[in-house]
Parts: sequence; C-alpha cells; structure tokens
Amino acid sequence: MSLHLYSTVFPEPLSPTAFQELLSRLPPELQQKVSAYRRWQDAYGSLFGKLLLKKALLQAGLSPDLTGLRTTSYGRPYLEGYGGSYLEGYGRSYPDSNQGSVGRMDFNISHSGNRVVCILSTQGRVGIDLEETGDITIGDFQSQFTPSEWAAITGSAMPLQTFYHYWTAKESLIKADGRGLQIPLDTLETGGQPGILVNGRHVLVNGRPWYIRDLPIFPGYACHIACEHPFGPMTTEEIGQDTF
Repeated sequence: MSLHLYSTVFPEPLSPTAFQELLSRLPPELQQKVSAYRRWQDAYGSLFGKLLLKKALLQAGLSPDLTGLRTTSYGRPYLEGYGGSYLEGYGRSYPDSNQGSVGRMDFNISHSGNRVVCILSTQGRVGIDLEETGDITIGDFQSQFTPSEWAAITGSAMPLQTFYHYWTAKESLIKADGRGLQIPLDTLETGGQPGILVNGRHVLVNGRPWYIRDLPIFPGYACHIACEHPFGPMTTEEIGQDTF
C-alpha cells in the first residue's frame, strides 16, 4: 500500500493580505468554515490542511477541486466520487477493482500546535493523528487506555512520550475506521514501542485488522498512521508556505 505524506508548519500569523490570498484558493463554503474559527491556530490548521490536500491530489494526478468535500454521518471528511459511498456506509466494501484507483482514493488530515499533516492513499482507507507533545496531566486519561498500555505508560522512563505514542496510535485507528469516538479508546490494544517503525503491526477493531505505524519524524510531535492494508512505500514532503 503506497502512501504520500505532506506536511507544513505555520510558526506565526501571516499578513491579512497573504492569508486572504491563500484562503481564496478554497471554494466559498470552505472559506466560510475556515473564517468561522476564533483561534488563528485553528483557522490556519483548517486552511493549510485543505491546501495540503489540494497539493496531494494534484501530485497524484487527481483533480484538486474541493467543491465535493463532504463529511460522513460520523463527521469523517471525504470527497464525492472517490469512494465516498464506502466511507458513508461503514462495513461495506470499496468499489469494485474495475473502478480503478480513483474509486479507492482516501485521505486524512490532522493538525496540532503549528503543524499540519495530510496523508493520501490511492489503495484504501487511511487515518493519521498528530499531537504536539506538550505537558499535560496524563492521569486524567487513564480510562482511555487498556491496563497493559497504562502499565507501559506509567512504567516508562519517559511517560509523557509513551502516553502520546499510544494516544496517536488510537486516534489514527478510529480516524481510519471512520466512526471516531463511537469506538471506545480503551477497547483498542495498540501495542508497539515508541519511536520504533513496525511495518507489519496490526490491531483488530471489531474483528477487522488495521495496520499502524509510528512516525517519529516531527520533533516535538507524536504521529501515527493507520491503514487497511499492509504498508508499502511511503513518500514524505515538507511544503513551504510559498509553494502552495
């Protein structure tokens, strides 16, 4: 399963003119959604996530038009015409193989702090979660982990890093699955060790295997991706704001 990862950072606000120029590249409905955010970091995360998606689609030889961007009844985004019926109806199969890779295209976006990531797949469902590893009271989240995961977190020499390792693994899974927090996080036994890339690691969600991979490539952040097929080649590209 080949994947394409795109990322960008926004360390500080742009000038109003520069922000509006980038915003104008989105369809009017999406412009309104971006502008509705109160925190500039949230608005920028939304804007650059969609700009990364446009870049990813274009480089994959697909239309970068986002007018067909929709969300499922669980709130998961998808593009109409690219396997959306599968995303909307959980449990159904992807379109038949004779519909080609376009019918199997999927993407997922995550942002935290001042970084945004977008993962694109043309061969099946994918999810990604990115978290800035800021200081938090991890004890407040104990109920979201299995006993073995919690033991690994509390017994770790770096419990905060281990916490984010398991947290992003779980979040990437529920985003790939599509039902989000309808899946209790404490039912997912993710396993694995922080900072280690394991190509064949998989987790069962309602009896269905998902393959997960730790991506320790962004300093100050934890990141995981989840896919419905075993991992193949993955490309990564850092996008500068002047190249959108």
